[in-house]
Amino acid sequence: MTQTAEQYGRVLYEMHVSTVDVKSLEETFLKAPELVKVLDNPVLAKSKKHTIIEKIFPISLHNFMKTVSDNRRTAMIYDIVESWKNSMRRAAGIISATLYCVHEPDETQKGQIEKFVRDTYGAKGVEMTVEHRPDLIGGFVLRIGDREYDWSLKGRLQQLQQRLVRR
Repeated sequence: MTQTAEQYGRVLYEMHVSTVDVKSLEETFLKAPELVKVLDNPVLAKSKKHTIIEKIFPISLHNFMKTVSDNRRTAMIYDIVESWKNSMRRAAGIISATLYCVHEPDETQKGQIEKFVRDTYGAKGVEMTVEHRPDLIGGFVLRIGDREYDWSLKGRLQQLQQRLVRR
């Protein structure tokens, strides 16, 4: 995600637009992806783009979407919405984590990992996504933002190999 998309997402969050309106925005682009090209088209007059925006999106998003379109940033809309979601999570004290593993962890293991994340980051809750990665051989990798905790067999083997090469 680019810094520009993050800034737009924060602005959207600070506008206090309702969750329903932002989800409507996201769904509109998911249903009509060609809308991105239309609103970013430099040949189409701004007035026509503004008319389209006023007809399609909720009133609370008109000015925001006009600015996004005028600056030709509509292609970033999915990242902007993701940044808005991250801001919503942060405000609620929820941290987002991705767990890469060979086998789906059971509820006890998930609970322990969530406790680790809450304790380490001082979060009230954890929104965890689980992705299967058979190449890890065993164990798991936990990614939180730009931090990664590697407790996989593949990672341990790589660490051992690096130690042996250094000697």
